[in-house]
Amino acid sequence: MFLIERLEKYILDECPKIPLSGNRAVSEEEIRARIGQLREAVPVEVARAQQVLEQQAALLAQARQEAEQLLVQARADIKQQAADHHIVQEAKQQATVLRQRTAREVEVLRHEADEYVFNSLSHLQEELTRLLHVVENGLQKLEVERERQFRG
Repeated sequence: MFLIERLEKYILDECPKIPLSGNRAVSEEEIRARIGQLREAVPVEVARAQQVLEQQAALLAQARQEAEQLLVQARADIKQQAADHHIVQEAKQQATVLRQRTAREVEVLRHEADEYVFNSLSHLQEELTRLLHVVENGLQKLEVERERQFRG
């Protein structure tokens, strides 16, 4: 959205008006329509990234819940067999292994989500750059035509 707003500000607020006419080189209505199209396209990519983040959060919550269930079970076993030191040590080792595994899985999921968001934003940046070039070319073409008409 920041890039779209920046593009909108550049075109509508910073582009110079054509001398003596008070008009811009490109129709504001046309620019607004194109920006509206960009605004419609961006939520699709944002929704995809949000889906990835939600899946990551759900997997993380599930992993935490499983870890908590294992810890609860381990505590119950410890209470039941407090005299047996071997079982207590084994439960602690399993909990440690589970925590480590969960931490690794969370890190992998975060990396995948970051990679997806980066790729999506890079694609969006390329598309916005392409559209900006289209707008700039259109402005240049209209300016040349207006100069030709003014001279002719």
